[in-house]
Amino acid sequence: MKKLLVLAIILRLLVSAFYFHPDIKTYNFQASFFKKGVFNIYSYLIDNKKSLPLKDEFVYLPLTYFVLGGYQTIASPILGSGFDSWLANAGSNSAVRDPYIFKYLLILKLPYLILDILAAFLLMKFFDGEKEKKKAFMIWLFNPFTIVLIYVFGNIDVIPVFLTLVAFLLFKKDKLLAGSLVLGLASGFKMYPILFTPFLFLIGKDLKEKISLVSIPLVVLGFILLPFASQAFVQSALLSGLTTRIFSPGLPIGFNETIIVGLAAMAFLFFQEMQFKNKSNPLKLWASILLAIFAFSHFHIQWLLWIAPFIVILIVRYSKFSWLVFTMACLAFAIPLLYEDRFMTVSLLRIYSTWYDLLPTPFVVIERFYDPYALQGVLHSILAAGSLVFIWGILKKREI
Repeated sequence: MKKLLVLAIILRLLVSAFYFHPDIKTYNFQASFFKKGVFNIYSYLIDNKKSLPLKDEFVYLPLTYFVLGGYQTIASPILGSGFDSWLANAGSNSAVRDPYIFKYLLILKLPYLILDILAAFLLMKFFDGEKEKKKAFMIWLFNPFTIVLIYVFGNIDVIPVFLTLVAFLLFKKDKLLAGSLVLGLASGFKMYPILFTPFLFLIGKDLKEKISLVSIPLVVLGFILLPFASQAFVQSALLSGLTTRIFSPGLPIGFNETIIVGLAAMAFLFFQEMQFKNKSNPLKLWASILLAIFAFSHFHIQWLLWIAPFIVILIVRYSKFSWLVFTMACLAFAIPLLYEDRFMTVSLLRIYSTWYDLLPTPFVVIERFYDPYALQGVLHSILAAGSLVFIWGILKKREI
């Protein structure tokens, strides 16, 4: 296992250095203002938008800004004097022409590597048997999906994913209040862990504990967000497309009223689990919530990391679902790769040469033979069906 761990680390380092998605440059440019003493990044970016080379708003929550900015401050001597100039260069070829691009990418993704490896060890703690521990460890380290999500796309969501995994491990160990606290902390990086808050009511042992479990994450998140309460913050982070898209799909029922599919799915799971008092499995519920949302929404590819560690746990525990999960994972990746976005595919390699700009995207290639949007709909429909089968399969097994 030690040799395989070393191999996994080397593989991650290579992918980290040699793939570039522009998002990592954007949010690190925004986080670089922390070194200059900027506390409220949301107001600062909007107030200075005209004079900044990159005009994007900061769409993440405050803890992400502080952690990224703090890490940049610590790593500045290694990043070098030209790093800030590279961040501020808004030219489309800035990544191609900078000789230090590979060093920047490697150093910026290093915290992701640490959390990723720690997550592999955390996953082992969800099992008692040595065989299951090793299986979870290996699946996490060598599945291609999480490697692409974290190191190709530079997915900053690895931070709340790691903390959410810690929270659910605490739930498993019956440390419910501590788990609730960590879940609130994870929500300070990305809002999605707060989706589980209503379900904390189901796992509490009595009314007092149930209310405490539900309240703690909301209070923690409130304390994190309160210092930034402003129109700029609401506009940039709380109402950004990445935050609100989860509940955007709906079924119109007339007179301008819409059934919100994701919310309806969550409510169904909540009411269904109320029949099994003190028997609800938090991990299964969390996986089911996310699967239901992804099945019926235009999800961002980086959201898939939210569910990845929990799916690993479930397929190790219920190996008969492995084939279904692998098929679903392939579909979930194929759909975003068909979007009309060059940086989902061919432009990930343009740091080597702008000649990659001449390559057609999968969207353009498929468009010659078939409607890419229709194909996305077909794949998403199959994914939705597989998700429902998986949800039904794991929830009917009541054992913890």
